[in-house]
Amino acid sequence: MLKKTRAKVLFLEVSEYSVLAARASVLEPPLVIEELREAPLGSSDDLATLVSEMMGQSKGQYVPSVIGIFPPSRFVRRGSLETPAKAKDPAYLAEYVQQQYQVDPTKNLINVIAAEGGAAASAEAGFPKELIFCGASLEEVRERQQWLVSAGLYPERLEIGSVATVGGMISYLNSEGVKSPTLLLEVLPENSQVFIFHGNTLDLARPIPYGMNSMFPVVQQELGLKDEESARKLFYSNTFDFTEMGPALMKKMLKDLQASTGFYEVQTGQTIGQIHLSLIPKNFGWMATSLAKSLGVDILTPEYPAWLKSAGIEAGPGVELAALDSRWLGLFSLMCKHEAKPENKTEAASATA
Repeated sequence: MLKKTRAKVLFLEVSEYSVLAARASVLEPPLVIEELREAPLGSSDDLATLVSEMMGQSKGQYVPSVIGIFPPSRFVRRGSLETPAKAKDPAYLAEYVQQQYQVDPTKNLINVIAAEGGAAASAEAGFPKELIFCGASLEEVRERQQWLVSAGLYPERLEIGSVATVGGMISYLNSEGVKSPTLLLEVLPENSQVFIFHGNTLDLARPIPYGMNSMFPVVQQELGLKDEESARKLFYSNTFDFTEMGPALMKKMLKDLQASTGFYEVQTGQTIGQIHLSLIPKNFGWMATSLAKSLGVDILTPEYPAWLKSAGIEAGPGVELAALDSRWLGLFSLMCKHEAKPENKTEAASATA
């Protein structure tokens, strides 16, 4: 059964690196953040322990929650329909997604939102020409949902964390009055995602086939280690400063990023102003430093208190927001109630099995 105290809600961002968690007073703003925690990604039992410590539920109770996940199959793609009226036919959109992105609509959860503003697109509301297609493998989402439920969680919303973070980033930039285009890079072990947005519009969204794992062979070669496993352990150990090796480690990734930013700047006449790296562990700040220097852009360092206050989110006693690093933006994005208005904010798409 659900935990009797329904007012309390747990927000979680669950990635392959860690679990970021926040206990909040209610599901939607205005709300108060009562506690923040970070834990390594472990087993469902480890997560259950964290949930129990934060929420105090008894055995057999389930905690209402909002959760951002990052399935390997997740996708966010920008699309342009030549004839938007045809999209009223579900078969047309299914064929479009299959042909353009090689995504099987029978095996994936797919959500369609407007590229500008993030409003949900549907046959009833009408489809704009510029769209964002996002989702993930139905099987992977169900597996993760079951894993979360086994830890004592009842997902009120289960979201693709990539999309939630884009929505939160646009909300933050609007609140800060940032005018120049922003590059958001999401780096996971197997792959990465690059997003470029300007104003309220997600202009570019594409995958990069390189993630953290692509750097291990370079670490092994540069440091003369015996195998890639030794390189992996050193890479994540927080005992070695990789700053000087950064350009060599990220050579492949940088090449893709330069191609994406170059294409964007030529097509739009706009220059990328800043970069933000989401998800990466706290001790990997050298990655942002190296990429920003190579691309000739600034590093975006979110300042949370004013943004969250403007979104109706406040910190309770003992919760310090000012000292938190960039990784927490994704978790806070799950809390924001994104207005589905083109002139305001973009909405994070949710994929619930």
